[in-house]
Amino acid sequence: MFKAILFDKDGVLLDLEGTWLNSAIAFTHYLSQRTEGRHPASVFQTIIGINEAGRSIDHGGLFASGSLRDQFDACSRHAPELAPLFADNAKVRVMIDDVFLKEREQTLNTIGSVPNGNVTAGVTELKAAGYKLGVLTNDSEQSARRGCTDIQIADMMDVFIGYDSGYGSKPEAGGFLAACTALGVSPAETVMIGDTNADIGAAKAAGAGLFIGVSALYPERTKPLEDIEHIVADTTGIAPILTRLAHAS
Repeated sequence: MFKAILFDKDGVLLDLEGTWLNSAIAFTHYLSQRTEGRHPASVFQTIIGINEAGRSIDHGGLFASGSLRDQFDACSRHAPELAPLFADNAKVRVMIDDVFLKEREQTLNTIGSVPNGNVTAGVTELKAAGYKLGVLTNDSEQSARRGCTDIQIADMMDVFIGYDSGYGSKPEAGGFLAACTALGVSPAETVMIGDTNADIGAAKAAGAGLFIGVSALYPERTKPLEDIEHIVADTTGIAPILTRLAHAS
C-alpha cells in the first residue's frame, strides 16, 4: 500500500517553459559571449534542446532531462575553450547564480510561477486521500518552497528536498531516501512523480514502490518516459491510477 508521494518540481508541479526557458536562453547567450561570438547562442540552444525563436523546450533534450553537468559537458565538447569555465564546481555555481537565477528572478517578478495544469486540484485530491506529500527537486529547496507557495500548494507538502539540502541530487538516491525518513515511510511505500531520466533514476536507485511519469506530450510519451507504464498529463491523473492499483491488489 502506498503512503507517500514525492513530486519533482519543474515539468511536474510547475510549467517547465514558463519557469526556466528564459534562463536557458540567457545561459546560451552567456556561453556565446564567453567564446567572443565564435559560437552563436543558437548552437548551444540546439545542444541543450531549446528553441529561442519558437519559445520551446525539447522535453527529451539535455535541458529538460539531463543534469547541469550534462549540459556543461556537451557545450564544452563543442567549444573546448569553455572547459576551464566548468572545471571548478564553485565557479560553476557562481555562474548559475549569475545567469540562471537572476533571469529566473526576473521571470518570477514578471509572470510569477506557472502551474503545470490544474496542479492545485490534483494535489488537493491526493492530500484529502491521506497521502503524505513532498517535493524532491534538483533545484534549490528555497526555490521549491517559493514555487509551491506561489501556486498555493506549499501548505500541503510535508517535506521539501533540493540539491542543496545535503543529500545529493537526482538520479542519486539520497534525497529520495531522506524524504522517506522525514515522512516516516519506506521507499516501497512511496510513489515518485517525475518527467526526466533523473527522476526515474532516483526512484529506481532508492527502490520506490511506483513511478508515474508526467508527459508534456500526453497522451504520447516524451523520450525519457518511453518505457514507463503509467503516465499522466498533470497531477489530476495521479489519484485515478493509485485507486485502480489499490483495487487490483
